[in-house]
Amino acid sequence: MEHTDVDRILTGFFAASARGRHPETVIRYGRVETGLRSYLEGEGARSLPPEAASLLELERQFSPDAAYVRLMGAAELLHALPGFLGVRWLAADFHDRLAQISLASRLAQWLCTRQLVDRKAQWGDVLLTRAAAEHARRTSVT
Repeated sequence: MEHTDVDRILTGFFAASARGRHPETVIRYGRVETGLRSYLEGEGARSLPPEAASLLELERQFSPDAAYVRLMGAAELLHALPGFLGVRWLAADFHDRLAQISLASRLAQWLCTRQLVDRKAQWGDVLLTRAAAEHARRTSVT
């Protein structure tokens, strides 16, 4: 599979998701994208294998801004998605939180349908993302 960096993936996904939506929804999706990028830069390294984490730290020494989204690819993004749905990272606003849950789940599926990840090899990450989304959904409405 060809390496596509997380920045390009997120830009394409959020643009496609926002196409034809109400302006308020587009703004909400933008807040979710900003939150996801912040999560990846702050917490994404924790889900990386040691070699990739070391490479990311080296990159941050030279150019710290947006290092994760420049360097990492679809597999690392998918692996990190369940953490973005953890209580600590869920949006405070109810409607933003529902959008976050929905978009994270759709992003996992999008990575597979666009063949940016090997569905068989990363099926566990897809299932973990779905489970995290379902848990976040249940706890958000109670």
